[in-house]
Amino acid sequence: MAYIDGLLGEGERILIVERRHPIFIAGRLALFILAAAVLVALGVWLGSAVSNLAGIIVGALAIIPLAVALWRFLAWHREQYIVTTARIVQVEGIITKRVMDSSLDKVNDILLTQSAMGRVFNYGTLEIVTGSEIGVNRLDALADPFRFKRAILDARSRMGWDDDRRVAPPEDVTRLLVALNELRNAGVLSESEYLEKRAALLGPGAR
Repeated sequence: MAYIDGLLGEGERILIVERRHPIFIAGRLALFILAAAVLVALGVWLGSAVSNLAGIIVGALAIIPLAVALWRFLAWHREQYIVTTARIVQVEGIITKRVMDSSLDKVNDILLTQSAMGRVFNYGTLEIVTGSEIGVNRLDALADPFRFKRAILDARSRMGWDDDRRVAPPEDVTRLLVALNELRNAGVLSESEYLEKRAALLGPGAR
């Protein structure tokens, strides 16, 4: 998470982190592990039937598929899909990192596709249509895609709500304060109402 935290802007928070579903990598790893097991078994047989040297050499070859399996597992583990309060971020790579992100305010549509197996094991493909040059960000075999999609929609909603609560420009605040003061002097607002509305304009720390 330290690498991901370093990508965040000021005030930006991580809302959800997902990966491709484990089933995506399980089948690929199984082939290499099976190959390693076959080589070990063959090495044992050669060691007893032919020579110890032949058995050791063939058995040692099992390191190759095991190393490939480990590398693929690490690649799967390091590939992460993240929703923050401002962006959708995709991070991948073990040694060389590749980071792609799309601003939430550029997301136009989200298409979720699930196969029959995807519904059983809870994974699917999300196609995020944006207004950027890339156009579509495709997240394949994403674990818990409904939760990820909901996080995007909720983050967009909160972003719009926060935008509505942005502080007004200084000149607008000054004009509104003058108007409030006139309403108080005219007796339209009581002192407590005036102070309450003044605090709302200036912020909770205002006196």
